[in-house]
Amino acid sequence: MSKNTAIIYYGGFARFGGVISHVRAIESFLLKTEWNVVVITLDSLPIWCRYIPHGVEKLVNLVNRPLGFLYKGKITRVLYKLLFDSKADIRIFEDIYLYWGSEIPSITILHAIWSDNLQAYSVSERRLEKFKSKEIDLINKINQPIITVSYPYLEYIEKEHFSGGLRKEIGVVELGVDQSTFKKNSTNNKKSIVYSGALEARKNVFFLLEVFKELSVIDPAFKLTIIGDGPDKNALTSFVKANGLNVNFLGYLSYEKVVSELYQHGIYLHTSTKESFSYSLLEAKLAGLKTCAYDKLQVPSEFIDVGIGAFNVNEWCNGILGIDWTPKVFSADNYTLERMTLATLRLAR
Repeated sequence: MSKNTAIIYYGGFARFGGVISHVRAIESFLLKTEWNVVVITLDSLPIWCRYIPHGVEKLVNLVNRPLGFLYKGKITRVLYKLLFDSKADIRIFEDIYLYWGSEIPSITILHAIWSDNLQAYSVSERRLEKFKSKEIDLINKINQPIITVSYPYLEYIEKEHFSGGLRKEIGVVELGVDQSTFKKNSTNNKKSIVYSGALEARKNVFFLLEVFKELSVIDPAFKLTIIGDGPDKNALTSFVKANGLNVNFLGYLSYEKVVSELYQHGIYLHTSTKESFSYSLLEAKLAGLKTCAYDKLQVPSEFIDVGIGAFNVNEWCNGILGIDWTPKVFSADNYTLERMTLATLRLAR
């Protein structure tokens, strides 16, 4: 009997991050259930056109930021459709900017909206509203199912970010991970803090270091480990050296090594200003860590043990020092790889 085939389209290079983690998770489950899986990324393109999308993004953003991100998606879609418009039983588009219509059952995943993730850029209100209107039109024209990754994020984009402008019905399939590598009854170090994620503006890691700097003054026994890589790494390491902080940078680690490392710590500190789900918070909860994060993130509420209402160093320090270490019930079964993949396939069909 012939196998079913799924094609997964991802608009970036296959490096690291939440979206490519989702791609690899779906891919791994489907392969285990005897599907053929084809993953298309920018790495799949011929070398002569591989960097065209990013070139277009930078060129357009020079004169009309932030529309460059929209045009990057459009160019990527054209190239993918031209070169990889192959037959399949299901297509999964990992970005609203990549979708094109066909008779093949498809689903588009809205991990995050570009107009809600411009923390590293200066954009006028007029240009931002113009960008939002183009995204609204793009979403409303998609004639296959769209899902996003958490109920809080859906409510936010529908009611607040797009102010009721969306006509397209959007479903929710919360993300999941392979939980087989997580163990029970671990003992964690209550004075050891860890962060895992990209080292970029949206993750607000400089603020994290400011918090840790003050925390170290209050109690020098605290230590911090940072897992991940990104454009801010050199500046972050310089800050640590200049202030003599007890911080260990581990760089990028595989999923299995991240999970193993989490068990060496007691507190997960997440100072990101924007999240629509957060694999990192989920993994920290599965490993039994106490999580401290901004309480306005659009993530499942049970991901955050200590929610902080403002980016004030003293508030974050007080939150960490006042952690209630009593174990809390966490609904791990809601975030399995199997549930996520099967729900995605069911909606696509």
